Amino acid sequence: MMKRIMLALFFTVIFIIATACGSVNKESEYGRHNDGGGTQFIDTRKPHMDNDPKNVNDGESMNQNPNVPNLTNNMENTSTTIGVNEDKAREVVNEYSRFKADEVWINGEQMWVTAHTKEEMTAEETGKEEAKLKKKLQKALPRFNVNVKITER
Repeated sequence: MMKRIMLALFFTVIFIIATACGSVNKESEYGRHNDGGGTQFIDTRKPHMDNDPKNVNDGESMNQNPNVPNLTNNMENTSTTIGVNEDKAREVVNEYSRFKADEVWINGEQMWVTAHTKEEMTAEETGKEEAKLKKKLQKALPRFNVNVKITER
């Protein structure tokens, strides 16, 4: 019984010490520069630190995550141009072949295009038609390595 009480007391003391260490004065840790009314307190920061042009994000670091849209005027490979390229591939399939475009995926320099047909074709015919369609897509979108798959529906 005495062991349990001592053990409980020991863990309580450890808990109090651990939580007491977490209550650091955040004002001193992070610095507080404005009070509730918006008046600026005196601080020791150098004034040029806030206005340093090196600290301004020029957009280059934003281009590293493909899930973040690129809002700069650089039209290399933004989410907008990916959509335009996918639409162009669909247009080429629908307008310049006898197939209907379905899925178009872009992953880096690779473009994957799936087209459908209602005609029955042999494996040899499918291969020839895939090669023709790949050539047309490669000519329309030369920056991509195009992979074509034709399926029957």
